Amino acid sequence: MTVKIESNFGREIMKNIDAFWQPFTITSTAGIPDLYGIRDGVSIWLELKCINKNSINISPLQISWNYNHFQQNGKNYYIVRDTRSKIIKLYDGDKGRELAEQGWKCDGGKNFVFRYKYDEWKRLGDYMFS
Repeated sequence: MTVKIESNFGREIMKNIDAFWQPFTITSTAGIPDLYGIRDGVSIWLELKCINKNSINISPLQISWNYNHFQQNGKNYYIVRDTRSKIIKLYDGDKGRELAEQGWKCDGGKNFVFRYKYDEWKRLGDYMFS
C-alpha cells in the first residue's frame, strides 16, 4: 500500500506541534479536512496539500466544507507544502477557491510562510491555536 505524501506531512505536523491530533484519512463525509487538532480548548482543522508544481488539487467538496466551517467562525486552514523548496504556506479556510484557481502563486490572505528554521514549528503551532 502506497502512503500518500500528505499522510507523511500530517505525521510531521503531529510530531512537531504539541496538541491532541486526530487524522482523518478515510471519512464517511466527503470534504472533511485531513487533520483535527485541539490544544488548550482551541480546536482546528487542517486540509493538507503537498505540491511539486504550481497547481493545488482541491475538490469542490473540500472548498465547500472549509468555506462553510470558516464562515461559522471555525478555525480551519489549508496548509500547503512545496515538496521542492520545503516551504509551507498557511491559508485561512475560506481561501480554497483562490488556491484551486491560482495554485502555489496564491498570496490572497496568506497567514504564515514557514521555511524550516529552528523555531518555526512552535511559531506555526502557536499561530494556528491562538
